[in-house]
Amino acid sequence: MKNMRRVVPWAIVDSLGVGLLGFLTLAIMTRVLTPTDFGSVAFAQSIVLLTQLVIGLGINEALIQRRPIDMLHLDSAFWMAIALGLSGFLFCVGVGLYFIFHLEQNLVGTILLAEGTACLFTGLNLLPSAMLDRKLRTKAIARRTVAGKLSYCIVAIGLALAQFGVWSIVIAGIVQNILLTVIFWRGHTRMPQRRFSWAHAKQLIVFGFPVMLEGALWAFLTRVFSLLIGAIHGMSMLGFVSVAFKATDALSNIVGSVAGRIGLPLFSSMQADKERLQRSFLQTTQVMAFVSTPIFVGLALTTAQWVPLLLGDKWAEAIPMIVILCFVWAISFTRVFVSPYLRALGHPRALLLPAVCASACTIAAVFLTAHQSAIYIIAAWSCRVAVTYPLGLHLLRKYAAIPIRQQMQPLLSPFLCVTFMAACVYAAQRGLQHLALPLVAMLFISMAVGALSYALAVLLLHREHLSGLWANWRSGGELKQGS
Repeated sequence: MKNMRRVVPWAIVDSLGVGLLGFLTLAIMTRVLTPTDFGSVAFAQSIVLLTQLVIGLGINEALIQRRPIDMLHLDSAFWMAIALGLSGFLFCVGVGLYFIFHLEQNLVGTILLAEGTACLFTGLNLLPSAMLDRKLRTKAIARRTVAGKLSYCIVAIGLALAQFGVWSIVIAGIVQNILLTVIFWRGHTRMPQRRFSWAHAKQLIVFGFPVMLEGALWAFLTRVFSLLIGAIHGMSMLGFVSVAFKATDALSNIVGSVAGRIGLPLFSSMQADKERLQRSFLQTTQVMAFVSTPIFVGLALTTAQWVPLLLGDKWAEAIPMIVILCFVWAISFTRVFVSPYLRALGHPRALLLPAVCASACTIAAVFLTAHQSAIYIIAAWSCRVAVTYPLGLHLLRKYAAIPIRQQMQPLLSPFLCVTFMAACVYAAQRGLQHLALPLVAMLFISMAVGALSYALAVLLLHREHLSGLWANWRSGGELKQGS
């Protein structure tokens, strides 16, 4: 509880600040740029992000999970990351030149050349970033990431208003990476030495490679998905799909970042106490369900109001896609701690099966909807949850000996509270429909009804537990577990 009280508030500040700045940037950029502009950038960035996942080789997670760790691990990880980052940059340059000279896609190719520099920064910043995560220094992380996102927001909006078009996004990303690099290394106390041990590097790779492979496979869910949509359906269609993902990413990144910051470091510190580790997993799962589910369900219920207000009327076609994505995230985030839990136990390979299945579903979704509208593309993509969710339940039963019924039990109360909230919001919207209120008024009324109804449901079901949790939080974990 002491760790959680120290870590969670700054993790929330980090994620909330970055998410709000990202959404503000999106709200302005969607009014300046066209769907084709977004599609071109999304196409190039998908290639770069996939490359970054591969060159990362899971070293970040390996440095966090390994207990104990010595200085030779850190030095070897640094030089290995530098070499991988340079390799990734050269790969992006090669692909960019291929697009320019062979496919005559000058815009996408040129963007790829510029965006490829992100691979260099990935390699350079891997070590200081991993050490901050390992030590749960969320306050330092929050300052750095919010500063980087703020610089991106200012540069991107300024250049977009100055008619720089798609280059406003590209240049802002480069400026953000430069600033983050300076901040990361100014705060890193120990500089790497000029030494490398293949034995130590191999220990990191043995754990990190399955993590990298899992991440690369999951990236098919969005990155290769985007590439295939751009190739089959065109850049304009990709633009609508990209904005739908970005609109939900603003919130999913907030929630996911908090889980990512605390999950693996926290569970790794409990490796030796399996009973305590399992209890912590079930508790954090329930807390995440209580927090994330109403956020995404509420976002879905109010899309008809906030999309025209924040993004503009020209993005109305993205509304049904956003609704589907919100419900997918609401379901998926109830299992967000499964991956860090299994990694902390030393079973990263176990996570490859759902990643392979999800990737196969993603590729099939694009080809099966080749002649359909965007809503059918997103609907087909979302079917992956029907495959990956039961697989996650099976993996925890097999590798962590947690029965499926015990895994689902923490989700019952959040589900009941969210169902009550959704019914109240839907009833309020239906009741006010005939009044023809402005979108702003409808949005605020829906948000107020949702917040109040959800708070009421939680208080009715968990009043005693909430008072005990608050007392335990304030005391820094000094109270007994049953208090």
